[in-house]
Amino acid sequence: MDHETAVRIQAAERYVLEEFPPEERAAFEEHFFECPECAEEVRSASIFAANATQALREDRAKEAAKLERGGGRPNRRFWWTLAASAALNLALLIGFRFGSRATEAGLEPQFYPTVAVAAVSRGSQSTAAIPAGAKFFGVRFDLMPGQQFQSFEYQILDAKGDLRSAKSLRAPAGESSELQLAVPVASLAPGEYVLVLRGKQSGNSTEIGRRSILIPR
Repeated sequence: MDHETAVRIQAAERYVLEEFPPEERAAFEEHFFECPECAEEVRSASIFAANATQALREDRAKEAAKLERGGGRPNRRFWWTLAASAALNLALLIGFRFGSRATEAGLEPQFYPTVAVAAVSRGSQSTAAIPAGAKFFGVRFDLMPGQQFQSFEYQILDAKGDLRSAKSLRAPAGESSELQLAVPVASLAPGEYVLVLRGKQSGNSTEIGRRSILIPR
């Protein structure tokens, strides 16, 4: 999927709303991994959706507490307002790409999982758990002194060693011994996997490190 297509079909919003079939989801994941603009829109839209869901959950809890204390029937006006609020949030999310930056002003900071991958020479690490429902996670790794690569590749292997996901990308501009990247995992089923990182230079591939990850049910 190219960027023009992603913009035209509002791919970031549809991705967050889980409207894509598996093939289109995988195609968009490959695109936004290399497209900072689409990656940022997915991140922002995910935060927006999470905040909206949390606000609705808190409102439902408050109404339930009132009913428990006072008894009686549910406040129909409240539930109508709640439904309207949910519809409004959905409409805002769908129109996120074309909205003004004022929409982003209502976003709150949100933590996302980050996994550190140590160099091969430092031995194995414990299994890192990725929160259920996460669409991506951050990978942080260091290069050894003197290491320089033209590009990097990640692979995700299942428990049998079969390849489930992979992507190559050019090395970022500038010199840095500490790098971070986002790895999409929304298309992966719950289970145990191994993340393998490699650097490539002049046709040679060097394993940088690997880490076991767990995607819970």
